[in-house]
Amino acid sequence: MNRTAPASDSPALADDSTRPGVAGPEPVPELPLPLFELAAGDAPVARSEPAGPAPTSADDRPWAHSPFWIIQLVVLALYLVRLAATVDFHLSASSVVLELSTFVLFVVPVVYAALTYGFRGALLTSGWVTLLAVPRVIVAVGDKQFDAAWAEVTQVLVLDALALLAGQHVSGERDAHRREEESRAAHQSAEALYRDLFDSNQAPILIVDGNGAVVEANASAQHAFGPTTVPARPGTSGQPSAIRLVDMIGPGAAAQILTRLISEQVPDPDPTSDSAPTDDRVEPVAFDIEGQVVLFRPSGTMLSRTERGTRMQVVFEDVTAETRRHDQIEAYASRVVLGQEEERRHLAQELHDGPVQSLIHLCRQLDAAERAAPLSPDRAGMLGDLRVIAEGTVAELRSIARGLRPSVLDDLGLVASINQLVTEAGGRQQFETSFGVTGAERRLPPAVESSLFRIAQEAVTNVERHAAAGRLSVGLAFEPGGLRLLVSDDGVGFPAAERSTTVEGESLGLPGMTERAHLIGSRLVIHSAPGAGTTVEVWVPATIIEAEPVVGQGNER
Repeated sequence: MNRTAPASDSPALADDSTRPGVAGPEPVPELPLPLFELAAGDAPVARSEPAGPAPTSADDRPWAHSPFWIIQLVVLALYLVRLAATVDFHLSASSVVLELSTFVLFVVPVVYAALTYGFRGALLTSGWVTLLAVPRVIVAVGDKQFDAAWAEVTQVLVLDALALLAGQHVSGERDAHRREEESRAAHQSAEALYRDLFDSNQAPILIVDGNGAVVEANASAQHAFGPTTVPARPGTSGQPSAIRLVDMIGPGAAAQILTRLISEQVPDPDPTSDSAPTDDRVEPVAFDIEGQVVLFRPSGTMLSRTERGTRMQVVFEDVTAETRRHDQIEAYASRVVLGQEEERRHLAQELHDGPVQSLIHLCRQLDAAERAAPLSPDRAGMLGDLRVIAEGTVAELRSIARGLRPSVLDDLGLVASINQLVTEAGGRQQFETSFGVTGAERRLPPAVESSLFRIAQEAVTNVERHAAAGRLSVGLAFEPGGLRLLVSDDGVGFPAAERSTTVEGESLGLPGMTERAHLIGSRLVIHSAPGAGTTVEVWVPATIIEAEPVVGQGNER
């Protein structure tokens, strides 16, 4: 399976219905961290079904477990054994054996209940021991054996504190462990979901590391680019190879994506720059898939950093149909513009050859009538007025014809027509004008000359209407790499937010200038700020200028 190299011209595109099973992209969320570990060679995680309700633990309901009641019976049995021994052996409550017996007898079951059933088990067991100790305290107080009573109370308090502390610690550890298990299960479930989305997405998706090497690819990428182009999955018989992104999509597209990956989307150091915004989307890349040309536009998304470095997800959006429609729209717009220019030329020629010539002939007839016979002063004045009206109409028609299509543009070219445009604007507005040309002048293709003239005409018109300028400067620079047109003024300028806005009923203005520049493959940039004037800059590459030689036109004006 071969990949075609990216070309400047749009290749012949396949019909949507005959293109192999490559559909538009589905939204793919950011892949979780373990997916990168899988891409680096770790064992895949089996897909887990969503977990049901967690089972009830011993900490939640200790009384629901029979061993807990066995512990309580053991406590009661120890209490009864001590009571029987006290009666049989006639032991005094103040004896050392009885004073320390509470702690010695009950410390083991109480601690065991705390370690086994947590805080609730410890609370219930210690409370049971406390309840059994109450009769001993009452008897000791009744016999005025206060030392024995205090000893019993002290032992009970120590047992209670020890049980509650141990139970609290055990419950905390178990809660933390349970939360960790739930988090791990949820993470594994989310990972399996993301893996399914990654593999089932119909758009080819690649995971690229910081060195520009492809470390993971979904099934659509393997189908589109071929198994020899994409590394084999870890765990399969094949060995993954360090395929570079530049080898797959070409240096131009890879440079834009990898630059974003390496810089991690560093913000613009000069956010106040007044240059026109640029489209940072990567140009479509052509691939030959089963004999059909398919255009993909790669787009990169930064993923979270891992121990293995930075990762980027590159999604290849199928833009074959979109590109075809875009090319058709551009071709149609270009033909519309050319048709408008041809219609303008035709109307200007018709005005010159029809009404203008008729009015000139009328002026000559009026002169002949005035010379043919002597006329009274009133009639001579009437003929003079008619001649003035006819001459004014001729001037207006000629001005309209020049506005539709200046004949100097066809006869002498772009330099002479812009020079005339600037001179006429200075005469109308009474501001200072200058026009300069650098480099070797030469004629350009008609479409380029027409578009540049219309851009200059619109820019000069904007200066006259809105800039309130005292000076207008226009320059043409014929450079080795192309042609540069500059239209500058020292007027009021405008903020960047107003560049693309239009008022209903007015001309397209700046958007129209930008579109005209785009149709001939050039770039238009506007520099402006309130109070700092405006500069319109158009750059036409040499490849556009030399693409269509002008037959029968020389290099001189």
